Amino acid sequence: MRVDLPNFWTLTWRDVDPAGRPAFDPAGVADLVRSLPPAAEVPPVGTDWRLVGLWFDRMTAALVERLGDWVVGWPYTVAMEEYQNRGLIPIWRTEHATVMTPAETLTRLADAVVAWHELLVELATDARGRFAAAAPAATGGTGEPPAWRAVQGHGRIAIHTGHPAIRRSHPADLSWADVDPTGRAFDPATVPAVVSGLVAASELPSRDADWRLRDLWLERVTAGLADRFGPWAVGWRWSVGEGDLDGGPVGSWCCYRHSVTTPEATVATIAAALVEWHGWLGDLAERFARFLPLPAGDLDGWERAVAHLVTAVGDRTQYESGWYGCCTTVLGWFLDAAGIEAARRVELLEYAVAGRFDSWVEPPRAVVESVAEDLALRVAGDRA
Repeated sequence: MRVDLPNFWTLTWRDVDPAGRPAFDPAGVADLVRSLPPAAEVPPVGTDWRLVGLWFDRMTAALVERLGDWVVGWPYTVAMEEYQNRGLIPIWRTEHATVMTPAETLTRLADAVVAWHELLVELATDARGRFAAAAPAATGGTGEPPAWRAVQGHGRIAIHTGHPAIRRSHPADLSWADVDPTGRAFDPATVPAVVSGLVAASELPSRDADWRLRDLWLERVTAGLADRFGPWAVGWRWSVGEGDLDGGPVGSWCCYRHSVTTPEATVATIAAALVEWHGWLGDLAERFARFLPLPAGDLDGWERAVAHLVTAVGDRTQYESGWYGCCTTVLGWFLDAAGIEAARRVELLEYAVAGRFDSWVEPPRAVVESVAEDLALRVAGDRA
């Protein structure tokens, strides 16, 4: 399922001018909203926000079909406001739409459509004098009213409130204890069957499906893998380059659009990615064991360890997009394994690593050595 809506920000006055819809009756909007096919499928309270957003998009598409492109602006309000140090500018606001009971949800949507129409009527005449004084000079004989020119003018911004943050499960949020494979019972031969069950548990969205459906499906698979194998499993998607999580060490998986095909092939790809991720963790554990424990004040030992790990991560991630994120995570895990407490790890990494590496660039050896030296000096100094 994919919903294509008119781009609100490219609407012209001709698209929204209330004079172009003389038959529009605000009193009939509530009945119209309730009559639309998606109105019979209002998501229940507690539905994932992605599915709620998709339902509102379906309702908007149905409204556009009945009323025209102008109605796509129903979530918005606008006012001229003094904002920070930018002077008087148009501020467009929209709040994340939520569901309540079906009746309340549909009523609120109808009210928002009427309010948007009434705002456009006001923009046509600026009867309340809220906008026109800030309008730029008319150009090109467009026939746009001054108030519309004002709210579309230079410096406009949009403020979105109440929108859920997109927070994907990410291995960078885990501790070394969460991901350390030492002593873990893991049989790669069991992975395909587990993945097969997860893939079969819900319909596989097409590669061209709405991003929210793809994202939710991937999140459910990830949660299932973590439930079965442990939290470390969330890293199966940390692909090399500009994939799902950006800048990781996994080559078997890229992203939904490039890695999902048939259910059978998708099972094989996910299973291979999880096994590959586990192998990388095993590789890291072996590398950590080469250096730890490090004696207090062993500056040379810390320098060698850090330089070695930076190079190992760079080679594995191919210095692709965001590779430094993986590098920081691995160094953080190494510090964790060395017994350095969490708050201090953040300080050390910020001091030594932040801003030193770039996407798609293998750093000169001198830079790697400088990072290693800076981190080693701080760590060795702490432990002297």
